[in-house]
Amino acid sequence: MRKISMLYLLLAGIFLLAGCSDETASIQKEEETDYARVTLFSDVEFWHPPAWDVSEGTITGEISRKTKAVVDVKNIIGDPDKQLSLMIVNNELPDIISVTNSTVINQLVTSGKVWKIDEFLEEYKPDSHLLDNMPEDIRQELVQRDGAWYVLPSHVNSPDARSLWKASDKRYDELAQYGDNLAIIWNKELLEKLGLAVENLQTEEQVLAAFERAGQQPDVIPLLVDGDSWQESTLAFLANTFGVEVVDEEGNYIDPALQAEMKDALYFFHTVMQRSYADINQMSMSNDEVKGVIAGGNVLCFIGNVANTAIDEREWVSSGAIRPATGKTSVAGRSDHATTGWINTFIAKDCKNPEQIADFIDYMTSEDGLLLWCYGEEGKHYHCDEDGLLELTEEGLNARVNYTQSGVFAWWMFANTAWERSVLAPFEEGSVDEASYEITTAYALDEDTHIYDSALVSDLSETLLPGSIYEKMEENVEEWKRTQFPRVILAENDRLFEQEYQNLLSGLAERQIYELDSKKNDSYQKNCSEYGKKIEKMN
Repeated sequence: MRKISMLYLLLAGIFLLAGCSDETASIQKEEETDYARVTLFSDVEFWHPPAWDVSEGTITGEISRKTKAVVDVKNIIGDPDKQLSLMIVNNELPDIISVTNSTVINQLVTSGKVWKIDEFLEEYKPDSHLLDNMPEDIRQELVQRDGAWYVLPSHVNSPDARSLWKASDKRYDELAQYGDNLAIIWNKELLEKLGLAVENLQTEEQVLAAFERAGQQPDVIPLLVDGDSWQESTLAFLANTFGVEVVDEEGNYIDPALQAEMKDALYFFHTVMQRSYADINQMSMSNDEVKGVIAGGNVLCFIGNVANTAIDEREWVSSGAIRPATGKTSVAGRSDHATTGWINTFIAKDCKNPEQIADFIDYMTSEDGLLLWCYGEEGKHYHCDEDGLLELTEEGLNARVNYTQSGVFAWWMFANTAWERSVLAPFEEGSVDEASYEITTAYALDEDTHIYDSALVSDLSETLLPGSIYEKMEENVEEWKRTQFPRVILAENDRLFEQEYQNLLSGLAERQIYELDSKKNDSYQKNCSEYGKKIEKMN
């Protein structure tokens, strides 16, 4: 029996939102019910939620029968974060708001237009399990960040969470400590055909040589980058492996784009594009297009978010870190503390049907609710072993892959990673699970990778007051990076690469990145004092 793939457990993304085309499509057969309508908005553009169907035998229908609610996922039109910012200004917030953007999270917290979670539940669901079993370390981190408990975090996983829900296999705990979906992975079959071994793909020179050999084969794509998410995934991985850090020699916070090692990462990417190891068209592909190219079987190497690939992990292997020719040390940020989740979910103060919303969020985060929407129907989508632990059937695995149609594992804003790893059966030798574990931990477990505590810098943007000059600086800086990074990478030759790189630096300075870093450094130093530690510079 094939167990559930770890690909679908490690979303710490990485998946989530493109709304239904209209309200009729988003809620099917509603006229047959007296359920309350609940509106939901998420800013994760590549989530494709299922149409809400209240029919017997559907996941959404069972949720409705438990909560007396139907969910209308609101459309995204253009930039989701700008759209939501306008909703805040115009007092048009949906009932439930699930967001990832730190600036928007800050805007919602300070808007006065969203509930504190504990106050909302005490008013409308005083017996909610969330009031008792939200892991305390996560709740404290949320309160420290926002001043109160305003959000439900996704992908719940922390020391306290793992005490509440103990993992069935110690490697699940290793995933919590070392796992990351950003990786370099290689097609095992093509490696063999090309006479390459992963043990000989450890250095920058070896990786480029492998791309060169692959490029001589007419039907092989040496490297596939992560589509239109390449800046957040492909470049982010390269930055880490080329040694880009977050502090300077004096121990102060510095934006990674200003580090000398970022130039090395950009130059590697530039070299790849100049030598046609990757195609410029890859950089604008949708996630579905990326999956389609990988499914063709002729991609040698992928760098990016492996959770967005739909691969069979047994057919791929990671080489860990790319050791730079500069001799610099690869780095990996891993939090030693509770995190505040990937997706943060708010409840609007002027929400309609608050009782049903309270029932809905309570059920979706409860063990019964998680079992339903994460894993589906027992006997069909999963079986339990002799210890009561879950093993997914082929039908269940396919249902999770095709969540838009099945509704199984579709509501990731309510995901609880620690709970999932407590109910899943241990890894089986040679399984997809084990292969996924090896791929996602290879980088951090590489003996040449230095791990630092990313909790010290994880929430620096959230400390910028909404509407302040620093928030505007942040927006301008991030927009310039999005604009200029492609120009650097796609420069026609080395001379123009240097010119565009200098334009990157000067543009960042013009947008007051040094003043912004100084403000963030105040928060970083405060974190160091509170946690009693600091980040040591390695390069």
